[in-house]
Amino acid sequence: MSKSPDQKHKAQLNLEGGVRFGPPFFRLEIDGKELRGRIFGEPLCWSDDSRYLAAQEWLTTDYQKGPITRVLLIDVEQGRVSEFKVVERGFVEDFRFRGRTFMYLKNFKGTGRGIESEVDMTDIHNWKEICS
Repeated sequence: MSKSPDQKHKAQLNLEGGVRFGPPFFRLEIDGKELRGRIFGEPLCWSDDSRYLAAQEWLTTDYQKGPITRVLLIDVEQGRVSEFKVVERGFVEDFRFRGRTFMYLKNFKGTGRGIESEVDMTDIHNWKEICS
């Protein structure tokens, strides 16, 4: 379980399964409500103001096709999500919030190659209501 910095919210990854020879995947519950129809990997990361939760969303559990992941940024105050660009054959990880900047690493499977990405939070406009 991961509590927000202000202790008002909690996020929990509940084990759903695992990929053969790979990491486990989970269902995500925020404040007791599950984000249905989605699966996640680790890690989770809260913003310092406890408003945002960054999660690694998996788009497949097919060992031959994957990994296919993306950042799912969750605005817990507004009850909405932003889906970042899909990363084929790689994981999104190492989430960090610094002021209004969100940073993460795209780590590509088998290449040892990582690409650092930065997003200004004020430039995110593709918010959608959370469907639970």
